[in-house]
Amino acid sequence: MLSLREESSQSGVQLTSEEMSRKALGKRKRYILGFGDGLKPSSSSSTPSRVSQDHVEELQKLKAEMEEMKMEREELRRQLEQERREREEEKKEREEEQKQIAHLTSLVTEFLKKKTQTHKSSIYHDRAMYSTGGTNTRYMVEL
Repeated sequence: MLSLREESSQSGVQLTSEEMSRKALGKRKRYILGFGDGLKPSSSSSTPSRVSQDHVEELQKLKAEMEEMKMEREELRRQLEQERREREEEKKEREEEQKQIAHLTSLVTEFLKKKTQTHKSSIYHDRAMYSTGGTNTRYMVEL
C-alpha cells in the first residue's frame, strides 16, 4: 500500500484509498473495505428480510416448544401432588387401622384374662364342692 502511495505521488496522480485497495488487493467479491476479508451476504439468498423471517420462525418454534414443556411440567407437578395426597391418605388409613388393631388386641387380652380368672375360680369352686361331699368325691372334675 505504501509503495502504491509513493508511486502515485511521484506520478502526480492522486489515488483514493479505495482505488489503492483495489490495486493492492485485487477485485474480490467478499472483501468489504475497512473490515478485511470476510463473508459478505449475497443479495440472492440472505436478504435481511429473509434472515429476519427465518429467525422469527425459529423463535416462534422455540416459544411453542417452551410452552409445551411448561404444560408438561405443570401436568407432572399435578400428578406428583396427587400421588403425594394419596400416599398421605394411605398413611393415615394405616395408622387408623393400627390403632384399631391395638384397641381390639387390648379388648381380647382383657376378655381372656377375665375368662381365665372366672374359669380358675370355677374350677376351685367345683373342687371344693366335690371334696366336701361324701360319695361324690370320685367324680371330681378338673377342667
